[in-house]
Amino acid sequence: MKHIIAFILSLLLMACSAALADEQAEMLLAVAVNELGYTATKGGYSKYGEWGGNAYGEWCSEFVSWCVNEADAYYGTSMLGNDYPLQTSCDGGSTWFQTEGRYVTVSGTLKDAGKQFYYADGVYVEDSPYIPQRGDLVYIEWYKYNRLDHVGIVEYVTQEADGTYVIHTIEGNNKMLGPEPTVVARYSYRLDDASLRGYGIRRENLVGTEVEMGSSGEAVARYQRQLKELGYYDGDCAGKFCKATETATKEYQKAKGLSQTGRGDAATQIAMNNELSALREQAQAQAEAEAQAQAESQLQAAKDAISSSWFGEFDPYDEEAVWARLMEPITVLDVDNNEKVYLSDGPNGNRKTTDAHRGFFYGESVAVRVLEEQDGWSKIEAYNDYDELEQGWVRPGRLKTVTPNSTYGIVVDKMTQRLYFYKEGKLVTTLLCSTGTASGSNAGYNETASGEFLLCSWTGGFWSGNLWCEQAIRFNGGDLMHMVPAVVSADGTVYDYSICESALGKRASHGCIRVQRKENEDGYNHQWFWQNLRSEKNVKIIVWDDDGRKLPEVDDATPMYYNPDGGQNYHTDQNCSAVRSTYLPLTEITYGDLKRYPFTELTPCGSCGAPSRPEVISAWNSVIDQAYEELGLTP
Repeated sequence: MKHIIAFILSLLLMACSAALADEQAEMLLAVAVNELGYTATKGGYSKYGEWGGNAYGEWCSEFVSWCVNEADAYYGTSMLGNDYPLQTSCDGGSTWFQTEGRYVTVSGTLKDAGKQFYYADGVYVEDSPYIPQRGDLVYIEWYKYNRLDHVGIVEYVTQEADGTYVIHTIEGNNKMLGPEPTVVARYSYRLDDASLRGYGIRRENLVGTEVEMGSSGEAVARYQRQLKELGYYDGDCAGKFCKATETATKEYQKAKGLSQTGRGDAATQIAMNNELSALREQAQAQAEAEAQAQAESQLQAAKDAISSSWFGEFDPYDEEAVWARLMEPITVLDVDNNEKVYLSDGPNGNRKTTDAHRGFFYGESVAVRVLEEQDGWSKIEAYNDYDELEQGWVRPGRLKTVTPNSTYGIVVDKMTQRLYFYKEGKLVTTLLCSTGTASGSNAGYNETASGEFLLCSWTGGFWSGNLWCEQAIRFNGGDLMHMVPAVVSADGTVYDYSICESALGKRASHGCIRVQRKENEDGYNHQWFWQNLRSEKNVKIIVWDDDGRKLPEVDDATPMYYNPDGGQNYHTDQNCSAVRSTYLPLTEITYGDLKRYPFTELTPCGSCGAPSRPEVISAWNSVIDQAYEELGLTP
């Protein structure tokens, strides 16, 4: 029964893959058709060659990749590097397809390996030649130099009255059939044309290649990776079928009741493929279910946060909206910025609470909202030291209105841990920062209070344990915006910024806002604020809460990195400082790869600020949409 279920799952995956591939083919060919008639210059210049890095070079491969890239840009897809190779040579393109297990030879045999077969029924390609599909790439050898010379995009295939198949393509730089200078044009080939060598296909899990002792190349490397994924092989996946690979193969064959030949034959690989398909499907479904359950458990908390928040959704690049918010006058308590004003539980003078971190707001720089007036008293609200939206009453005459600085404004986004700096309505730059930590014994108190504030006092350096914090600017009582701290040695002679700098981009402080010390590419750092804003009055800083907000989406093509030798995290930095140098540089994958097994097991690295997993982002954002819908609100 398990084998039947696995086979059904593999068919379902193939069907889904085929449907997606059809859409991709239409997108790619729509771009290619639009390029028909383009002609290289007499000297050989082409825009495709220039795009690929060699303006006067051969450009058939570059034409294909250029078209994929244009389709991605127009349709918002991520096909280049995921579904089609970024190729600057035909051999490089075919090798990429071999690595992906999506290269079908015309002869039915892959060089340095063995016969190719169809996973669905085990029939060999030589007995049932592959008929290329719309959007496949066809690779051609003209000159018999044991290398591929040309590539084209399959537009469609027809069948003649005598049963012969004819492949119709769109190609660039065809020097055998085309005019000079070369052009982008349509061509056609009989399926049995002697120059055809193979196809880069769009469908996954369609064909496999038999391998055995002495085989080498990408087919072997892929086979070794699959054995390792199933837990039968722990050697290098270097693409050489060695004794260890043979032993692992026999162990797998014994476990599955197959003939123990030690060869990666069709029967063995079909069994492996079915098992892997089931594992991947199960792992992906489990990851999605767990993420959805976790997100749904937070629905009520999300609704509470949305209904009470000052903020809602936030786009730091919507300059008009952000600047309008930064320029809004604010109401503050008319006392010194270090003085606490205690709230009453009503318009009566009775102190609301004696809690050390609740029931008060600081004066002069903390924005409060007036909810109602009664007998001259004002009921106000703002975020307290625990980042809770708190309400209470203050005596008459304790409030004043302040107009913010009209030149500068700052937004700190607690979700992305980024500081956005604006000047006269324009986003000037973005800096890494760290707000208060949300974990540990004092997590509640260490959380940086959200809200709107005014930079009010240039207090300078101070000590926090063994941390030296320079150039501090007060904005909320004991909370300051300062340069990323240095860890100082016991004898006071060594100042080490590296530890705190490695935490920039994630929560790490005790409530203050740490800002990067090193200049960014725009020439800004915290020192710039210290030197250039101290003569400015009432610069508003908005600390944007992350409760009840959507997580930012990540493009599937975004590079991520991991350690294939037992690493449990994925990273945004190929040389992440949290990984032992022995394993650096890390291996590149894409963010989209995290959706499939075994990458479903990886978790984000906190040290280099890796984004949440795809299913976590998707599940959480769907819950936020549900929360807004149930509240009858618009994001």
